[in-house]
Amino acid sequence: MPQQGFCVSAGHPAAADVAADVLRDGGNAVDAGVAACIALCVLHCEQVQLGGIAPMMLRMADEGRVHVLDGVGRWPARTDPDLFRSQYRGRIPYGILRSVVPAAPAAWITALRRFGTRGLADLAAPAARLASEGFAVHAEMATMVGGLARFFSTFEGNRNIWMPGGRAPVAGEVIRFPDLAETLRALIEADRAGAARGGRIAGLDAAEALFYRGEIAERMLRHVADEGGWIEADDLAAHRCRVEEPVTAHVLGGTLFTCGPWSQGPALALALRIHAAWRTRHGRQDETADLHALTCALDLALADREAWFGDPDFVQVPLAALLSDEQVARRAALIDPDRAFGQLPPASAAGLSSPGSWPGSADSDHATCDTSVAAVVDGAGNVFAATPSDGAADGPVVPGLGFVISTRGCQSYCEAGHPAAAAPGRRPRVTACPMLHIGQDGRILAGGGPGSDRQLQAMAQVMLRHLGRGEPLERAVAAPRVFSQSAPASTSPHFVAPGRLQVEEDFDPSALAALAARGHKIVPVARTGVNTASVCLVATGPAGLEAAGDPRHASGQIIGQIGTSG
Repeated sequence: MPQQGFCVSAGHPAAADVAADVLRDGGNAVDAGVAACIALCVLHCEQVQLGGIAPMMLRMADEGRVHVLDGVGRWPARTDPDLFRSQYRGRIPYGILRSVVPAAPAAWITALRRFGTRGLADLAAPAARLASEGFAVHAEMATMVGGLARFFSTFEGNRNIWMPGGRAPVAGEVIRFPDLAETLRALIEADRAGAARGGRIAGLDAAEALFYRGEIAERMLRHVADEGGWIEADDLAAHRCRVEEPVTAHVLGGTLFTCGPWSQGPALALALRIHAAWRTRHGRQDETADLHALTCALDLALADREAWFGDPDFVQVPLAALLSDEQVARRAALIDPDRAFGQLPPASAAGLSSPGSWPGSADSDHATCDTSVAAVVDGAGNVFAATPSDGAADGPVVPGLGFVISTRGCQSYCEAGHPAAAAPGRRPRVTACPMLHIGQDGRILAGGGPGSDRQLQAMAQVMLRHLGRGEPLERAVAAPRVFSQSAPASTSPHFVAPGRLQVEEDFDPSALAALAARGHKIVPVARTGVNTASVCLVATGPAGLEAAGDPRHASGQIIGQIGTSG
């Protein structure tokens, strides 16, 4: 039977409101999720770009299948990785050279074309109004722009938009984005004109053509040429959002679905399976011992991420071998119950030739990409989860358009031979990774959240608490977390701190002492604010609908949730 009501969890309360309005008006979860994502490009435009990325996971109730939409752009055909090595000390510099093809609009349109019921015009209209009329600056935007002021100030256009009057915006004051509003209105008009000629699909096609081959594309190309970048007309015209099969793994009494190894998503499955194998070997432990084992399992999974994960169109990623029972058991056997690794452990050989090793940089003074989230369940049981992303501080805004072309190239490596190396036509290996889990009882849990490399570690801890220990969803989301920094950060210059374990405040002091005794280098960190990893989740199943928003961002004022009971 169809479920009654709906639930939404999103990275800003107004984005959740937008999604809820679409659902109340008869739209499905995909329509609502797309509308929320577009709204986040305004409400969170300091860290989510209209020209950014938007990985998605969908499950349509009538077919019972999970689909992945990659929502990630490729390096341009003219990309020259040797330039990074010869002129930038093996780093990917701030600015236009880290730009890849913008992917979010194609992802939204592909999702609507195949799984939605509405046109882009209706779903983008709330975002256009927010950009034009303005909204109150939230604490997260004020903190991020203030903290990265020197990066925003690098580019005159960015400074003018995000630092009006030459200063970071203050929480509570109204901010407007007129150029972004005009771009959204142009897409809305293209959709309406196309739909008037040939129906809903024709409208979507017209909006996509405007962005990738029409006037918006021409303005992007002039900007890239002026800045000395690599994107050309053929790169934009050739871009398509892929609808792919998810990576699946048996995890926590059900099936976990993640994006492919062009994201860090499969490492979530690796870590949870390694942890489960460790528990099978050692039996049930106290919570601190269990957390130590999970941290070690995450280190093992991230070691394999570094050694193997990349765009599978270009590199062989042995996921079946890495996720096999035999290999998972071998990895779990490396975990010492009494001692942390102290550094990133060796990667799996996985039955193939042993991978190389690429140490990260000790330099932590850099801006990082960040992310937001929209997760939706509708009354029919359709499920949508997306993690739209790309910041506004590390690349120049397109004049007159109000957005930065995706800088997600920053999550590639410069070393030739690295599985996530920058190269023409490759997708960067992105940290943004929505997930979906279906339990044996049919209960679906879906969502994601910001946090760069830490979002995967946050999700593993939430899932283990909720699905593994039976903690209520909101309690599992709110519980304090730890984050290993032994793996190189995904974002250039790939900062690494071997053995360091970041621990959120309010953690039990006795548990901290026990972790330190095992050799973890404990570093306290705040559990709220822009640099924290937060999680938004929705759930549907025999017990009904649930939504959980993370209180970490701005004391819960930024993460919103809405639910109805029908």
